[in-house]
Amino acid sequence: MELIEIAQLVTGIATLIVASVLIWQMVIQKRTLEIAHKDADSNMSLSAVQIHAENGKWISENINKSIIEKMSKGSEYLEEDEKLKLEAHIRNVHLVLSTEWRLGRRDRIDTYYKIMYRMYGLMRYKASRDIFKEIIDRQLSSGSFSTKSESKSNPYPVQAKLLVLVKEVYEEFENKKTGD
Repeated sequence: MELIEIAQLVTGIATLIVASVLIWQMVIQKRTLEIAHKDADSNMSLSAVQIHAENGKWISENINKSIIEKMSKGSEYLEEDEKLKLEAHIRNVHLVLSTEWRLGRRDRIDTYYKIMYRMYGLMRYKASRDIFKEIIDRQLSSGSFSTKSESKSNPYPVQAKLLVLVKEVYEEFENKKTGD
């Protein structure tokens, strides 16, 4: 063998060794990313549970028989401070659920989000539905939630699907109250 052939052989072997090391590093990095993803998902789930527990606590601390009677009639029957508290609660519920939706939590299963809006959104009460309708109508009229494809003005077109779900829950309870 000539010196050139030996050099080419050594270069080829070195290239194979470097490629093998790089492949091994990619495998390790993939495993590390999978672990980090699981940790992030666990953290997001725990945060969501804590927030939903706080929403339940808020309801138990702020809703009494008198307010329930007013909420059953509509938002116009609430005192100003009661209405502000309810609006803040509903905006919080919607913000948390829309963030969960945007992040793809629970694989965006419709049933989960509908249950959460029914439960923490207090949708069985007319006042809550009135406030939700204002929030959703404002978002839809802003044009930021069009169902068209992603653009600079609408980076999250998938959010529009969540608004459709909220409207479905809203209409479900409205139809129960009107007898349809």
